[in-house]
This record gives sequence, structure tokens and C-alpha cells, in this order.
Amino acid sequence: MWFYNNGMQSLSKTPVSRQLAGQIIARHFGSRTSITSYRELTDGFFNAAYFLELNDGSRCVLKIAPHPSVRVLRYEKNIMRTEVEVMRLIKTRTDIPVPSILCFDSSRSLIESDYFVMDFIEGVPLNKIRETLSPGECHAVDVRTGQFLYQMNVITGDQFGYFAQPELQSRNWRETFDRMLRNVLADGQVVGVILPVGYDALYSQLADHFDALDEVQIPRLVHWDLWDGNIFIHPETKQITGLIDFERALWADPLMEANFGAFVINPSFLEGYGEDMLTTINQQTRHTLYDVYLFLIMIVECYYRKYENNQQENWAREKLKGELEILNAL
Repeated sequence: MWFYNNGMQSLSKTPVSRQLAGQIIARHFGSRTSITSYRELTDGFFNAAYFLELNDGSRCVLKIAPHPSVRVLRYEKNIMRTEVEVMRLIKTRTDIPVPSILCFDSSRSLIESDYFVMDFIEGVPLNKIRETLSPGECHAVDVRTGQFLYQMNVITGDQFGYFAQPELQSRNWRETFDRMLRNVLADGQVVGVILPVGYDALYSQLADHFDALDEVQIPRLVHWDLWDGNIFIHPETKQITGLIDFERALWADPLMEANFGAFVINPSFLEGYGEDMLTTINQQTRHTLYDVYLFLIMIVECYYRKYENNQQENWAREKLKGELEILNAL
């Protein structure tokens, strides 16, 4: 999530053998369909994913959710269903290049985890190719990314909240964000995460700025994870071939998008997006609240995933410290 791990292992990943993958393919595509090539895709943090080439020459990706026994953060409930439903929605409402969903199975009758199969995207993740692009090519890619994200953000819903958690949604963004924040703090307390300030003091510090949330009246579809690793580029044409990882999508304020400066402000992206989102104190305050929420998740999830090193946690702690200082200044 939001942080390139170079294939780091995670407790949440459910391993699937080639034989079991073959059974999944046979169930959904017929007994005459078999796997001719199989390899794990290791860049992700949360779900396990495998590249499959089939005997008819087609290529696809099998993605498997964590086993039900694996403890996940509250906001991660049903996020595989989110990914499937959001990609289908985007297919019908935009011209954003997203993979087609070939099948989705939440019955847990073959394996104990949910899974889906989607088309394989030709191309290379932008984070692995950006340094080889010319300034003009980078500009074109970033402008197009902004245009695609704007198409997604103008899709509206009826209530705020995580896409596949209707029981936690509401028509009031302040109320919904408050619940989201309380949930990640509760996740941290359950596993004993020590934060820079006490939990109650941190919540009070953030809640003092919640008035800024009242401006947000329309629930909009937010990707929330559109970093370079989730943007695929054709190595020859340098065009975007696909966007992926919609599993954390939610109905929210578009200022939640990390592209508005959670990591770095990209002027080319803003040019493509076509709307200046950070012109007022309230907008800056909301964006800072969202960044604090993001970095809290990035810290807390490390205690659930059991990553091999502390690289993400240490980085996110520094970012959290900086955002809290910004909030105090506001």
C-alpha cells in the first residue's frame, strides 16, 4: 500500500500452488483450459497475485484475498469485493483503462479465501520505468493520470464511506471520517502500537479541525492508492496501458487522493486534473487530516502484516510527525 516494497513478504498473502490455480481456472473456464505458465507477482502488500498464461494463449492475473483467519484492519473488510465492483463501475462510466474482471468467487467452496481473475495488463509499472522516461514523456503520463483520476472523482454516490462497507456509510462526511479515524486508532490500540502522542490526545488534536470537513457535501469515488506502482506504461509507446488496485476505493472527498501531495506535489498531474483543489485554508486543513489518517494506517498495518523490516513504519512515522506539525500551524 502506497510504498514500494520490492517483493517484501506479508502475513496477509495467501499462497496458491500451480495445481490449485489450475483447479480455479478449470472451474471458471472449463475443464479443457489449463495453465501453461505460472509465476507469483510479488510487488503487492496485501493480496497474493499470480500471472497465468493459459493453453489458449490468453494471459490473466489471479488475485487471492487473505485467509479469513488473518486479522486485518477494519477498513480492509470486503476490499476484494470493492476492487471488483469498482473496476466494473469504471468500465461502464469512464474511458480509464482497467482490466476486465473474468470471474469473482466469494463462495469459498474451492479455497477458503475470496479470489478473482482479471485480464493481464501489458506494460511496466511506472515506478520501475519513470527514471528512463524523458521529461516530455513523464509530463504526458502525469497529465493523463490526472485526467483519468478526475474522471473517477466525478462519479458520485449516495453516501460517504468505504465502497463495500455500506453498514458504516452515512450521508455526512464529517461523521464518516470521524468513524474511519476512530477505527484505525482502535486497530492500533488492539496490537499495542505506540504513537508519537497518546491516542486520546491525538484524536482531540485532529477533531479540533473537523469543522473543515463540513464543506464536503457530495460523495465522490476516490481511488486513494494511485501511486506510480499502480500505473502501467507501455515500454515502447510510453502510453498508459492500465490503472490497477482499486481495492481501497471509497466515497469521499477527492482531496483524499494521495496525488494531491501526500508524497510529492506533481504539477503535471495537477494540470491534467484541471481543478485547483488547495486554494483555501479549509481545503489545506482537510488534506492534512487525510494525510494524517493515511500515515496512521501505514504505521498500524505494519503490526498486522509482520513485514520483514521497519522501512515503511519508520518512513511513515516521520511523515506523520510532519503532518501533525502542519496541522498545528494551520
